[in-house]
Amino acid sequence: MRVGPRRVSAALVCLAALSLSTACGRGAAAGRDAATGAELYQACESCHGPVGAGDTVQGAPAIAGLPEWYVAGQLERFQTGLRGKHPDDVEGLKMRPMSLQVNTAHQRQTVAAYVAGLAPVRNTATLTGTDAALGEQTYVMCLACHGPKGEGNQAVNAPPLAGLDDWYVALQIRKFRSGIRGAAPDDTIGPIMAAMSMAIQPDVVDDVAAYVHALPR
Repeated sequence: MRVGPRRVSAALVCLAALSLSTACGRGAAAGRDAATGAELYQACESCHGPVGAGDTVQGAPAIAGLPEWYVAGQLERFQTGLRGKHPDDVEGLKMRPMSLQVNTAHQRQTVAAYVAGLAPVRNTATLTGTDAALGEQTYVMCLACHGPKGEGNQAVNAPPLAGLDDWYVALQIRKFRSGIRGAAPDDTIGPIMAAMSMAIQPDVVDDVAAYVHALPR
């Protein structure tokens, strides 16, 4: 079958467009990889704020000073669907598309290093009617992974908790308890925390959150 000149021309145009699109995509990725951490973080400012102090209205926690390994790891988990994909995870569903703005390992590490270098922020407690002493008693079961001072442990993928927003800690414990977080297929880390969260009685979740919020960073 003979191919007419118009079809050949159209095919060449499509091939050229595809090549240009691929080249542009690679160029954009390369351009993003050359960006500084501060430049990449600009995409995060609308929710987490310019100094990483977070925003309760947006459901965005304070992230300033969190370890580089944890920030980079969570960005990757959002991107791969290990976190933030559950239909009931309101905050996670917002974070997933935002995480794709730093979608290479180099970009994740660069912006994570920038966040880790921000001065830690301790926001005012928001939970009321809590019993930090009761929270301390319950926190004993968390010591093995998160440490006695809430300092975290990279070896077991446990992030630091000291000074984190109390509302955020309480929310994440409840997400783990309900299967909204830590139940994604192929997640080897989340199920560990999900299982541990079940040992925290529902009526003391806020107390635990209040206790870790008060720990010095």
